[in-house]
Amino acid sequence: MATSARYNTLVARTTQLEGHLLPAINLTGSYTPQDQDMIRSYCLLCHAEIEAYLEDYTTEIIDRAYNKWNANKAMISPIIFHLAFSYNGKKDLPYSMVAKSYNNLKDVIKSNNGVKENSLINFFRPIGFDVDPLLKTTLNNFGKNRGDIAHQSFQTQTPLDPATEKANVVLILNGLATLDEELNNYEITGAVSRVPTFLTWDKFSLIERLKILFTGRC
Repeated sequence: MATSARYNTLVARTTQLEGHLLPAINLTGSYTPQDQDMIRSYCLLCHAEIEAYLEDYTTEIIDRAYNKWNANKAMISPIIFHLAFSYNGKKDLPYSMVAKSYNNLKDVIKSNNGVKENSLINFFRPIGFDVDPLLKTTLNNFGKNRGDIAHQSFQTQTPLDPATEKANVVLILNGLATLDEELNNYEITGAVSRVPTFLTWDKFSLIERLKILFTGRC
């Protein structure tokens, strides 16, 4: 299955940043202070693009699920169920619970700052989706490195290698390609390859719980 247009835009932009900012590979590993500034700029701008992609594509997925449900409330997808299930306000009608959780998640995404694990949990837990552990760890490390670059003086930072930084971005893009397709498939079919560890369906099946939540009957 093809990746989304938003993912393809991300890949094109990171490729552009590579051409604009990364110096040619020096086999001796010796780079000028200007080269180091350019490498750091590459890391910071790639981080910004990856963060924006996660925010934009997650919003696209939940908007699509919500709009389908809003047009036909008999079509209760897992995303819609989880939005209702994650509602933590005062007891309300199921339809109101969905709408309030949806709007709250949109606000969370708008106020997001970063790609580390807490950001991913805030994005995906409310819709019942779990991120691949390797991608989660890779993004977490990338976010930490970005923080070090942005908030530490140049004099205290370890020199960066352009080949290594490019490889890190490529690794993340490969992981995001899978995430991109999985999220799309999850919204359309409700299928996900990894069962979220934070939810267990012990007594009732998912369909039974959907029925209970929206009708009050089992």
